[in-house]
Amino acid sequence: MPSPAQDKFKVKAKIRLLELDLTVTDLARKVGKARNTVSMAINHPVFPGVRRRIARALKLEGAL
Repeated sequence: MPSPAQDKFKVKAKIRLLELDLTVTDLARKVGKARNTVSMAINHPVFPGVRRRIARALKLEGAL
């Protein structure tokens, strides 16, 4: 079961994608990673470096 912090990042990232009218594919291009890597980083706590890049790209300071 994911921790509350993991769920919080996932929810904030998805909301921000909607606000910016971006897809996961668009975000992947923006951070320079494969789409599946970005998707896994958003939904699971597996790629902390990619999560940091996503947080910077989406301006989600303090979401990690």
